[in-house]
Amino acid sequence: MDHYCTRGAGSDTRGAGSGPTAPAEADEDGQAASMDGMEHVGIVGTGLAGVRAAAELRAAGFTGKLTAWDAEDREPYDRPPLTKSLFGERVRPLASQGLGDLAGLGVRVVPEAAASVKLSPSRALRVSGVAVDAAILATGAAPHRKMPGAHVVYTSDDAARLAAAIPHSASVRIAGAGWIGTEIASAVASAGLPGPRVELWESSGHILGRSFHGAVDDLWLGWLEESGVDVRLDQPLPEGQDADAILVQATGSAPALAFLAVEADRTARGALATDSLTRVLSGGSPVPGLYAVGDCADALLGETTLEGGHWTKALNDGKATAAAILGVPPPAYIPPVEVFSTQFGHEIGLVGTVPADVAPAREEPPRGGSVMRWEREGRLLALLSVDAPRELSRARKALRVRRG
Repeated sequence: MDHYCTRGAGSDTRGAGSGPTAPAEADEDGQAASMDGMEHVGIVGTGLAGVRAAAELRAAGFTGKLTAWDAEDREPYDRPPLTKSLFGERVRPLASQGLGDLAGLGVRVVPEAAASVKLSPSRALRVSGVAVDAAILATGAAPHRKMPGAHVVYTSDDAARLAAAIPHSASVRIAGAGWIGTEIASAVASAGLPGPRVELWESSGHILGRSFHGAVDDLWLGWLEESGVDVRLDQPLPEGQDADAILVQATGSAPALAFLAVEADRTARGALATDSLTRVLSGGSPVPGLYAVGDCADALLGETTLEGGHWTKALNDGKATAAAILGVPPPAYIPPVEVFSTQFGHEIGLVGTVPADVAPAREEPPRGGSVMRWEREGRLLALLSVDAPRELSRARKALRVRRG
């Protein structure tokens, strides 16, 4: 059944009624109705993107009802630490970081996954049968689960099971050398456990090949080998495994959209196509009242596609959504694609999209660390920062897109 969220309060104080919209008459549930006719917004998903959408709506003045569907039925938390801090403080509530407190924001939480998002014959939106004036899809991307008996890391429970199993195993065999696979390899190799050896299997010939197209193989291979990780490139993990081995599948993910029963445009990776205001597109035009934020959506910005799958998009999409729903000015800039990671004792950041046909220039900034820079005709396309936060910050500003 529905309930109002009563989870612990966080430091986000932008509650209902803040912003430029005046208080309105209370509805039958005791919440104020929005002055602009938008009375009820549904949010499917309570990860970072969903929580930030709720917070940005309140900050922009929305005083109507907010209902969120929460598949895990637990206090919203940050997902990146699940693998970065597999054996440490891996569960970090969003509220404690000032990123949004559902109780303080007056969000009613339905403690189950949304069964469906549909348009009625009159073109009204319904989430699990509940009528809403607007629906925000924030369901993220779920990991591929194709290997029998393999662990994946998507939820806090997934991470807890894996962390509990590893110390009792003889080996940890990781399929996939992307960001998740290399983070898990780093976490296990750095944990100081007496038993398990770590194997990293990758069917392609590259480490983080989807992001870097081979440009960082030497860098990561050095870290992996120094940490004692057995790397097997050009070798898919063979079927079958030893009884005392732990198998981890980290071979990518796909947008979690099985519940959506609305015709919508998709991008090559199966994400929803949106415009710069996060409005879901169908036949190139916005579907009235339907929005998608975070990892389940890719924004089409002219000839550029800003892919989901990164934390900063989930963090910032809600600002554009609130602007579109309430008719207020959106942010002037759209943040670029960005990935950050902690591996093998290094703080790593990638901003921008690495082209496959450009070789990077390597630099050592005066303040320490190292960077790799991809440029075309003097224009920055992407930058990889290793322990060089100042250079990353500069690249982030240079690569942001002015909203047209």
